[in-house]
Amino acid sequence: MTDPQLTCFLVTGFGRKTDYPTGRVLNLDQTFRQLVQPACDLAGINAFRAIDANLTGQIDAVMYRWIFQADLVIADLSTLNPNVFYELGVRHAQRPNTTVIIAESLLLQRIPFDLSSFVIHQYAHGGDEIDGEEQARFVPYLADLLRKIASVEERRRAAVPGLQAESDSPVFKSLIGMTPPAYAADSFILPPDYVDPATRQQAAPVSGPNLAAMMDRAEAAIRAKDFETAIAELRQAMAMQAGPDGRRKPDLFLVQRLALATYKAGEVRDANGQIDRNRALAALTEAEALLETHAAPRLSTAPETLGLSGAISKRLYDLTGDAGDLDRAIRFYERGFHIAQDYYNGINLAFLYTLKASLTEDDTDAIVSHGYANIVRRQVAEICEGLIGDEDGFAKRGDREWIYLTLAEAYQGMGRSADEARLDRKIEGLASPFARASREEQRQKLAVALAAYEQATPTAARLRAASTAEMPSASNHRAETGPDGLITIRPVLEPGRAVRSIDLSLHIDYD
Repeated sequence: MTDPQLTCFLVTGFGRKTDYPTGRVLNLDQTFRQLVQPACDLAGINAFRAIDANLTGQIDAVMYRWIFQADLVIADLSTLNPNVFYELGVRHAQRPNTTVIIAESLLLQRIPFDLSSFVIHQYAHGGDEIDGEEQARFVPYLADLLRKIASVEERRRAAVPGLQAESDSPVFKSLIGMTPPAYAADSFILPPDYVDPATRQQAAPVSGPNLAAMMDRAEAAIRAKDFETAIAELRQAMAMQAGPDGRRKPDLFLVQRLALATYKAGEVRDANGQIDRNRALAALTEAEALLETHAAPRLSTAPETLGLSGAISKRLYDLTGDAGDLDRAIRFYERGFHIAQDYYNGINLAFLYTLKASLTEDDTDAIVSHGYANIVRRQVAEICEGLIGDEDGFAKRGDREWIYLTLAEAYQGMGRSADEARLDRKIEGLASPFARASREEQRQKLAVALAAYEQATPTAARLRAASTAEMPSASNHRAETGPDGLITIRPVLEPGRAVRSIDLSLHIDYD
């Protein structure tokens, strides 16, 4: 297939970006790969982003050239990325038409006033992936829209080349009669090579420096646990973004992935399954410094940055026993949980508060930490139960096993052993061996921390028993089912003692 004549430049972020008002993390690369690029393929258009172009100079220069020069521009406003809004404004100021705006559907509830009158084409994003049903709906819809725009523009140029196109730019709509700017480039650039969709996955690496290719190689290396290769690719990508003078700020996603690969590189085990403590400490320290230099974790509201910072501080505590590392980990996970309301930050926060409770000498402080841990666990359990209860949405998620594992840990911490046991049966059939091993390791850690807390705190055992009381076991109650289907529970009471209250929890499972 020859290169399509028309070009479409996608104005977007890349990698995983956080939609801060909802705390959701959207993989914007999947918007390009699963929606925009397939739609352009159907329409016979070559679609690409700034990171897909070979960069022989500043990435800014490439971006501005294609914002102006591309036959069509699609701007994805998902996550309300300020860079995307700025670049969309540049396009609207330069070109009166052939600009399309798309956005993830939940964003439309918060669209800024200046864009509220625009036609914004919405799609549904699942987070890490976009489900097949949404692809089947949106791809042909967007392809048809692009065909119509291209066809109208081609006919206008052929029939009445001197007549200005009907504008989709608010600048040209408001300033009637405005003439689009002229630009005579002093050099010629080609768009990235168009690759036939049938061979795209097997295509040879693009020649020349290319951010998208570097990121793809880095992500493949991380999945293969080849962290040294990932680090090399990510460092090169960051240097390219920083420019020759090193003054440009690298994209936060690149910083986060480099910090992850750096600290994971220190956790690689030797042939005996052992981790080199000194290497691990050096890697953690380097990853921590990366985030402090480029991501300001102590001020950040990015859940990914906070989760990474929490994980690094938590691991430093595991290796050093320094209480300051434990407190820092708690602060990072706590802020991340309050912002994102996600199960990952939440369950880590709960565990660390239980760990703190087991180490705190002051009885009152220990009880407060333990109580807060269980408050967070209840919130985490509600989040996980809500995700599981959405049957259609849950079936499409790629993190089902981790949601079940997290819920099981929340039940364990709250003393809901019957619920935990019931969930473990589901985990056995769903979770991978790695996930089950992680679950067992964390279960033991939590059990040790809970036991240490109860042993160290005089009133802890009594308070825990009161706060986690479950339905009486078979030894102190009898349950009878009558002919009408009603269940009667008859508690066996201790003789000579007055009953103050009865705490009953009931869960019914059906065959």
